[in-house]
Amino acid sequence: MRRHTLLILALALATAPPAAAGTFQKVPLAPDLGLDALTKGVARTQLGRDLLANPYATVTLSHVDLYDVFPYVESRDFQIVSDPQWNRLVFGERGRGLSAFDGRTSTSGALKAPRGMAVDEFDRVYVADAGNNRIVVLQARTTYGAMTLEPLFVINGLSGPYDVAYSDGGTPFKAGDDRLYVADTGRNRVVSYALEAAGARYVAAIGDLGSGPGRFAGPMAITVGRDAAGSTRDLYVADAHNRRIARLSDDGRSFRWVQETPLEADVVTSLDTDRWGNVYAAAPRAGSVQKFAADLTPVGAVHQGLNAPRSFQIAFASVEDHRDGTRSRVGRPSGVTVEQWDNASGIARWDLGLEVSGLGVAQDGASVHFGLSDQARVTIEVVDPANGRRISRRTTDPLGAGAHTVALLPEETAGQGDRLLRLTAASTYDGGPSASAQTSFRPGGGTGAMPSRPMMLGATPNPAVSFARISFLLPANPGRVALRVLDAQGRKVRTFGGSFTAGLNEVVWDGTDDRGHPLGAGVYFSDLDVAGTHHAARLVWVK
Repeated sequence: MRRHTLLILALALATAPPAAAGTFQKVPLAPDLGLDALTKGVARTQLGRDLLANPYATVTLSHVDLYDVFPYVESRDFQIVSDPQWNRLVFGERGRGLSAFDGRTSTSGALKAPRGMAVDEFDRVYVADAGNNRIVVLQARTTYGAMTLEPLFVINGLSGPYDVAYSDGGTPFKAGDDRLYVADTGRNRVVSYALEAAGARYVAAIGDLGSGPGRFAGPMAITVGRDAAGSTRDLYVADAHNRRIARLSDDGRSFRWVQETPLEADVVTSLDTDRWGNVYAAAPRAGSVQKFAADLTPVGAVHQGLNAPRSFQIAFASVEDHRDGTRSRVGRPSGVTVEQWDNASGIARWDLGLEVSGLGVAQDGASVHFGLSDQARVTIEVVDPANGRRISRRTTDPLGAGAHTVALLPEETAGQGDRLLRLTAASTYDGGPSASAQTSFRPGGGTGAMPSRPMMLGATPNPAVSFARISFLLPANPGRVALRVLDAQGRKVRTFGGSFTAGLNEVVWDGTDDRGHPLGAGVYFSDLDVAGTHHAARLVWVK
């Protein structure tokens, strides 16, 4: 039984919050069982068989139900993997049995070289059945933890389609404006279909063999744009032999060529978008997954820990709130790669992190510029390093991935002394990661100096109820640094480790001791020890 559960846990998506650093962070599929990834070696050890021959793509079916009585929250995750070599789909739910669908005894007939897939909020699965020159549409049904796939209809008249993308028309869970897009690879074109009750109706196509706008040479991957509300009119196409990603717009009757971005990779076999519309491109020959903002500005990439990734798929969940009857489609900050199937690699999970890059102040000192690898709220703090006085602290509305410029306030640029600017970006995903960077500057232009001595800036808010931000300044090469929280009797109750840097530092204290136990209301002291010299500030904790 343990072998069986271990394998299914590997195949299903975990929902742990993402790591705090890096645009991509590889995480174990089943950490409690010591399983990093689902590989051929794991399958042979756990099941005594290979399970897959040459996995190509994957999709996730996730359901979350919310109640006002026990169990309050129920969550189920199903994973489907296409295998073009064995002409089938393999699927399963966490803790349940594995199944395979090859279509042989179904109304759709046998699959042949199934490749890219898409899934909608109604659990319909769209399969690019490349060897049969068609799209197969299946209805996934989940009852008491078991899952089945039943053919609904097929779309014929294609030539070696390699990928398919679904659009909810911007209105999840509302039928009538849904679209299906196909990378019709053999004919070097993209085709759109209107999804209707009886099947799919052809709407438009764009493409022919060539290299200019409106032409393709091997379109192998396709995905739709997204924003927080649902799908947008944007469509992204990986054009293999032209080594580019093309961005199209669908007006409902035809396509418009918007832009194109060149790629270093010669083949991209998978495209997907996250909740905020960022684009992810998997390139097996280059051994990388690259991340772009919605306007195709590169914002991050991962090369390490990958082995010929064929697919990178972002997890979305259909959330039904039984308390008020609402339904929503929510993107999760995690993804799954399908890689080379061997003893060391196969199917792996990645958390989506956050990075701040290129932080600097304009030469005239009037604005700050920086880059984000994901959507985040940004907090800007300006401190006078001469006396430790905090000049300002403010937080922006959510900013998307890409480059940004924010004007500095008059009080932040007034006077002649040096300034220290710290920027902290907090992901807009629930429980998401954060990242920070800092720089020094002088009002009116020029680079400022770092603090000449350590300073304890104290805590905010103070008094504190649920958390307190403890801030302090460090000079260059400060030596040994330790930060502790002491109670009113001077006893150590909490110690903060980690590496502190020259400039402005900040930790968040949640009112617990080193064992994670909550402390009572009262007076506490934040104690900064820098090379044996102590700097303290008073903090009041209230309940």
